Amino acid sequence: MISEVTATIISALIGGVFGLVGVWVGFYFSKRASEGDHHAELQYTIYKKIEIIKNLLMAFNKKMISQELLHERWNRVTEEVLIAVIRSGLSKDEKKRVLRAINGKWENPESIKTLQQLADDLLKKLDPEFADAASEILDEFGIKPEDINPVVG
Repeated sequence: MISEVTATIISALIGGVFGLVGVWVGFYFSKRASEGDHHAELQYTIYKKIEIIKNLLMAFNKKMISQELLHERWNRVTEEVLIAVIRSGLSKDEKKRVLRAINGKWENPESIKTLQQLADDLLKKLDPEFADAASEILDEFGIKPEDINPVVG
């Protein structure tokens, strides 16, 4: 039989190992949750910026803003998108899709549709219920997204 001192030491060591494992597991899951929140925040930033780019293009095509203003704002916003894409947690294919969308031709009406579809897909990924609700509201009012005048601030 082992002495009480030895049993206490062994129990303390086993308890310490379990404690360290518990702390490590907690840290690991906490870190993963934090990274997930950070990725979601960056993906929301990308969504917002894609909406801004789409509105800029719509305003330019409707002659609401000049090419100079479009160019200035386009450059600033696309730079912000690129910064967010780098650490967004998006897959390689999703990143390529964002890059293709922000590099569309200004004069091409398909560029606006591409940006709108990307924004819709990003929103659906972030919050499917909200995306569905927003789509249903537009349907209820009989409004198409392209019928809404762009907001350029």
